[in-house]
Amino acid sequence: MIKFQNITKKFRQANGADFQALSQISLEIEKGEIFGIVGKSGAGKSTLIRTINGLERPDQGEVLINDADMTRMTLQALRKQRRNIGMIFQGFNLLSSRTVRGNVAFPLEIDGVDKAEIERRVEGLLKEVELWEKRDSYPGQLSGGQKQRVAIARALASNPEILLSDEATSALDPETTQSILKLLLKLREQRGLTIVMISHQHDIMHQVCDRIATIENGEITSIQAIKNYRKEVSA
Repeated sequence: MIKFQNITKKFRQANGADFQALSQISLEIEKGEIFGIVGKSGAGKSTLIRTINGLERPDQGEVLINDADMTRMTLQALRKQRRNIGMIFQGFNLLSSRTVRGNVAFPLEIDGVDKAEIERRVEGLLKEVELWEKRDSYPGQLSGGQKQRVAIARALASNPEILLSDEATSALDPETTQSILKLLLKLREQRGLTIVMISHQHDIMHQVCDRIATIENGEITSIQAIKNYRKEVSA
């Protein structure tokens, strides 16, 4: 499904020195898997996940999604491929001037989807994330957990196969975190999603992931299979 082959990425720092963000990373994520990447701040996890949707281009190596190389695509082809990849963030990234309904509809409007289809899809998505009753509310009127549910619905608007989660639960309280984890598990089962999560919270990752990779100084140091994943959140 997703293959990283010898991924290397450097950034030029303000002092002119190069910072090695990723170094010769190779791993494969299976279709339908919830795959976690854990590491401290600056370890390279955000850079790695952003190579999946082309927000970061590696200096060397390949990122293959269903055998299509993201690193060699034209901008037009990359934009088309990104419709197959949803992404949610720690900071929600919602438009404050738009209602819940308007935020979920936004990417579909950009893609030129028919108005009736947008309304049908938005209604289904908001019911799926259990937020239909808040459809006319604005982000400022929502709790953190509700905002993240809106962000998840928006990320799923184009019916992607892959969902990327960039520290999506880090700003939430423990109870709300559990509800979001349960939602992600439900969506994986119902939609057959492949979910890639990054976090510095090991306990969260162990609750939902099938496998967890640890990244340190831009290198994968271990990959662990989690035999008892979902135990706590499915109880």
